[in-house]
Amino acid sequence: MIAIARGRDFLNHLTPDRLRNGLMTLPPEKAWIVLAALGLFSGLSASPIYFFPALIIGQTGLIWLLDVSVDAEKPGRSGFWRAFLFAWAYLGIGVFWVAFAFWNRGGAYVFFGPLVAIGGGAFLAAFWGLAGALYTKLKLRGPVRVLAFAVVILAAEAAKGLPFTQFPWNLPAHVFPAGGAVSQSAAWFGAWGLSFIALLVFSSPAALAGQGSETQKRLPVLISLLVLAALYAGGTQRLGQADVRYQPDLTFRLVNVDVDQRDKWAPGGEAPVRTRYLELTASEGIDDVTHVIWPEGALPLFLIEDSVSIAALTEILTQGQTLLAGTPRRERTASDEYRYYNSLVSMTFSEERPRVTGLYDKVLLVPFGEYVPLGNLISSFGVRPLQELVAGYSPGPEFTTLENADAPAFFPMICYEAVFSGIVPGGAGRPDWILNISNDAWFGPTAGPRQHLNITRYRAIENGLPIIRSASRGFSGVIDPYGRMPARIDRRYDGITDVALPLAAAPTTYQITSGLLFWVLYILSIFIVSAIVIQRQFQK
Repeated sequence: MIAIARGRDFLNHLTPDRLRNGLMTLPPEKAWIVLAALGLFSGLSASPIYFFPALIIGQTGLIWLLDVSVDAEKPGRSGFWRAFLFAWAYLGIGVFWVAFAFWNRGGAYVFFGPLVAIGGGAFLAAFWGLAGALYTKLKLRGPVRVLAFAVVILAAEAAKGLPFTQFPWNLPAHVFPAGGAVSQSAAWFGAWGLSFIALLVFSSPAALAGQGSETQKRLPVLISLLVLAALYAGGTQRLGQADVRYQPDLTFRLVNVDVDQRDKWAPGGEAPVRTRYLELTASEGIDDVTHVIWPEGALPLFLIEDSVSIAALTEILTQGQTLLAGTPRRERTASDEYRYYNSLVSMTFSEERPRVTGLYDKVLLVPFGEYVPLGNLISSFGVRPLQELVAGYSPGPEFTTLENADAPAFFPMICYEAVFSGIVPGGAGRPDWILNISNDAWFGPTAGPRQHLNITRYRAIENGLPIIRSASRGFSGVIDPYGRMPARIDRRYDGITDVALPLAAAPTTYQITSGLLFWVLYILSIFIVSAIVIQRQFQK
């Protein structure tokens, strides 16, 4: 009883103001440790754990620790390093699976695994650092600082997705599992709009401590609870009204070959891999299949040029069937050199010679995976391992909707392209479905393939379009227009799965308006923060 009483007394004294004051009085070296710990703990909010309260605790603690920087001698510098340390741990733990890809390749690449993962995390964290510097420069002290925090951090997240960095991975919205009730709000606001709302909601407890009346402190939390309840209710209603039907007379065969990347790309590895893909493709029921799908880079060769593969496929696909396959592709340039592309090819087979009915070259390439930013500069150093690392693919000229593959028009997304919002056309050019092929085998049993799947499912919700996904040692299957998976294939499955194609839902608000609701909400928030900052400047 005494222990219970003491525990109750301790909790009664554990008020937001006491917690904030305790953090603010930490010496710098201890504050840095706490920031790193909060960042690591916040990483639990990402897939596959989805423990979003961790991000609430992390963001609240970060804001309270940034409150110290507001009164520092050099607030910008202090704010930068505090936000940077938090983000380095938070973003770094979320993408550390990148290192596994380099370890998987072996050889000279092994050294670059930790370097890219740790250095890449630091590079991404620098954007949060700049946001922290700006936040502290605003010198806001009351509940409005929660709004300012959400504004600057979302700007940092957007900077991560710029053409140079191209890494909008694990946005705040992604803490909500795709296909669930809250995730349905992406149909109205998009993943970016839901991310902004998540930042506002998750940081609202920080307003409970600091300046302001008790009513002013509690209001952001109350509003956040109401917003979360509204998102959940609206999403539940949307799912309750979902009526998913399927395209008649189409059957897609997803071919999954469980093969280690080192074996696949080893000398002579193409023969056994090709044999296994052909065996599975020809499995029982092939005559009832209209389309066969092979994942990104299924064979370690140039499929379009490989007469052995084409001849074998001609023996299997004899009913006018279509193969949709990922393959590396090369083109000879005017200077008699080769340019390489990561491509998707559509090939229709009949008694006559097979026809290439569609071709798409990947536009958005993976930094440090398919190309290296500033690659020419790195190559100029003359260090052979660096030069090997730089060699890679060229980007395709433009996004393309493929319409001649004996199926409704579809929008191809190769691997990493599925993490980007807003690239699927709407209006008259809206496709009927999305095909996402990927090679997640490089990332092994890490969180990477699961995070990739969750992010991809958000594209279905945003656009109201079904997705057929084929991923080597990733998660394949069918995603309906609401982000749910009526067919899901485990990453280590070796075999075939015949699936039907869901029909598209009605165009979403997000797609029709190009994310207008998000932009209105975000610009209005910037205006409110700016107005308060200007007003306080005049009051001085």
